Amino acid sequence: MSRRRADKKENEPEVRGPNSALTAFLREQGIDAGAIRRRYEQSLLTERNEQTSHLHEQEEPFQENEIILAAIEKRRRRRTDANSDSSYSDSSFSSDDLKDSHYCMNCDREFKITVYSKKLEKDGKVGYLCTECTRFQVNQERRKKKTAFEARKKRKKLASALLNRQELKIPSLQDTCIKLLSKHIDDVHALGDISVVSMNKISRILSKNRSLNNRTMMLFLDVTLKHLEFWDCSNIDMAYLDKITAFCPKLESMTLNMCGQLHNSNLISFAQNLLNLNSIVLNGSFLISEPTWVQFFELMNARLKLFHVSNTHRFSGDSLQSLLTNCGTSLESLSLSRLDGLTSKAAYDVLPYHLRNLKHLDLSNPFKENLIDDNLIMSILSVNGESIETLLLDGCSGLTDLFLVKGVKRYCSSLKRISLESLDQVTDSGLTQLFGGWTINSGLIEVNLKRCFGLGDRGILTFLNHSASSLVSLNLNSVYSLSHTLFQTLSRTLKLPLLTALDLGFVRSVDDKAIAILSRTCPKLKELEVYGNNRCTQGARIRRGIKVLGRQSDSI
Repeated sequence: MSRRRADKKENEPEVRGPNSALTAFLREQGIDAGAIRRRYEQSLLTERNEQTSHLHEQEEPFQENEIILAAIEKRRRRRTDANSDSSYSDSSFSSDDLKDSHYCMNCDREFKITVYSKKLEKDGKVGYLCTECTRFQVNQERRKKKTAFEARKKRKKLASALLNRQELKIPSLQDTCIKLLSKHIDDVHALGDISVVSMNKISRILSKNRSLNNRTMMLFLDVTLKHLEFWDCSNIDMAYLDKITAFCPKLESMTLNMCGQLHNSNLISFAQNLLNLNSIVLNGSFLISEPTWVQFFELMNARLKLFHVSNTHRFSGDSLQSLLTNCGTSLESLSLSRLDGLTSKAAYDVLPYHLRNLKHLDLSNPFKENLIDDNLIMSILSVNGESIETLLLDGCSGLTDLFLVKGVKRYCSSLKRISLESLDQVTDSGLTQLFGGWTINSGLIEVNLKRCFGLGDRGILTFLNHSASSLVSLNLNSVYSLSHTLFQTLSRTLKLPLLTALDLGFVRSVDDKAIAILSRTCPKLKELEVYGNNRCTQGARIRRGIKVLGRQSDSI
């Protein structure tokens, strides 16, 4: 051992760890940590004993009034004031109130105040209620709360029905049975002999509730079935879609919405086994390949009369060419909407050369703006104008006034429905030229001019003068240029006897006065949408039977 360590060991203890240095320092100063801890514990014990003895010396029995006051105060703190507007409050009593007798503020009966007595202010005087009057007051408050709750519930139900375009009335026995059947569809093994209308209602309810699956879809398959509509096929797989051909051999028309699980083999099976099939509507069939489309059209050939396809990127120009080559002359209804695979203008340009008997044409929302232009529409209408009844061109923003003046006005003598949503190049002048002197057409039934920003009062008035006697549905949503002059002119010179649905959402000139004018000039109007028009209030004079949708005051 070194001399230095030996000297250190003789003079002071060896340092061992971080606490040893502090202990050595306290010992050198004559401070003992254990003694400090013992003195602290002794002081705590002494203080506790003094407090206990002091409490025993000061302790006195509670009086009965003090017990009541303590209970009242505790009850007052614990109670949540659900009705802050009540005419009484449970403030604390004084000792004199508890000792003396009082007279009831309601029935003037003498009584003694208890914990449950209610305080009441009446005719500028403040007093308490007796036991019977207190009980009556409590029951009355409960009835008011229940009535207010029921009123809120009814308002919510009315607002919900209004937004869903439903009437809050007693349902028919048929509707009640359909609703009950749809609710317990998992326990149903067969629908039995019911009408096609009722079957379609049940199918739509199940689709809305996302309850249409492999098991429930079998309830709708029948040997005698000719029309099938499934509006949500997302839970039906490939194997069960194949069963349609086995259980419904006489099927003539088929609608499959959200059919993302429809495979190539399913589509070919439809064409080969459903020999009476002439109409098919497919939405979201993105698994069908281009060769399968070509083979399907070759198998269907001239028996295909209606073909609607939308929301798929695998329907290309070759698929469209095969459709037109094999089925073009027999097609009466064609819908090509939101097809990202159709990127070639040449594919659309061949439409006028194959289509001859069209009654319904839908080319809405093309992949690019330049795919649908004025010349293409004019060429199609020059061939099919006399027979076409429905023309849907939503989102074809490359179209201008030219196709209206030189296409629709010149050829469409049978046109009943037209939709030009989001055609921002269509102007007020073009609409005026179309409907001004359009003698070959007797009037339109349904018109959609939503988000046609170039339109104004003059064009809309010309259109209404032409189709006022036949118009049933009109959409002018977001046509910002419309002014209050339009409604004043409508009030004085026009009437729309058959109009039942009108959308004037985000037309800022619409107010309570405009609603009153429409209520008077449209005797059969049932639905009026005014979303975004904050000047439409509950103060508007509305004819009974009209549903006004979108007012801020109608919120749930």
